[in-house]
Amino acid sequence: MPQEQETALVRKAREGDTAAFGEIVRRYQNLVYATAFQILKDTALAEDVAQEAFVTAFRSLPDLRAEGSFPPWLRKIARNLALASRKEQRRFGALEEAGVLLSPPADAGTEVERERREADAFGEEVKRVVSSLSDTLRFPLLLCHIDDLPTRDAARFLGITEGALRKRLYDGKKKLQERIVRMAEKRFQEYRLPRDFAKRCICGCRRARAARTTRVKGGDKMAKKENCGCGCVPPGKKIKTKNESKNPKTPKKSAK
Repeated sequence: MPQEQETALVRKAREGDTAAFGEIVRRYQNLVYATAFQILKDTALAEDVAQEAFVTAFRSLPDLRAEGSFPPWLRKIARNLALASRKEQRRFGALEEAGVLLSPPADAGTEVERERREADAFGEEVKRVVSSLSDTLRFPLLLCHIDDLPTRDAARFLGITEGALRKRLYDGKKKLQERIVRMAEKRFQEYRLPRDFAKRCICGCRRARAARTTRVKGGDKMAKKENCGCGCVPPGKKIKTKNESKNPKTPKKSAK
């Protein structure tokens, strides 16, 4: 998208044009999500923060000094929200350690354990990819890159010339790279935003805009509605933490 076109969209969005802002969301949604995910390391939290970042940006567009500085301004909003969310996660973790909150289920594990499980799973997938190679290509790779055998010794062991061995190593690594890339692309699908993400953001922006009209007599039903059903973050609603979703609040006892 040319910068002139983006500037025009920002200008329209500042005037309340949610359709124009929707084009901006579609352009930057993956970058904003990546910014949040890099800090939070959690897909659900990162998605919520990304959505809140766009709604916050839409509400704050009148404060944007220069329309051309929109990208770094949006990134700063996303980063600050993600850092605030991470701080909230750590605060709840400290409360759990102090026994104030119920601990999450044991099978949830710690972040370190989760990362170790993911690394182990990835290692197993790589092993399966290596095993899927033909013997002609797999054996040279195992001998030279796993057992650290010199190419000359590996060639003599396999009964082929060193030139033939190097050719097999080249072909084997090329096929291995192609299959690992396909495997990684398949795994990355899990981290993609849902197709209706931009639609949710626009719904949130419209509700945020409608919320400003609640001061007028009668208000706006859409702004007052807690959940419109599309999955957007209601204006002014705090994003839930992991522990809040796992530890419902204990109902207060009625006074006698």
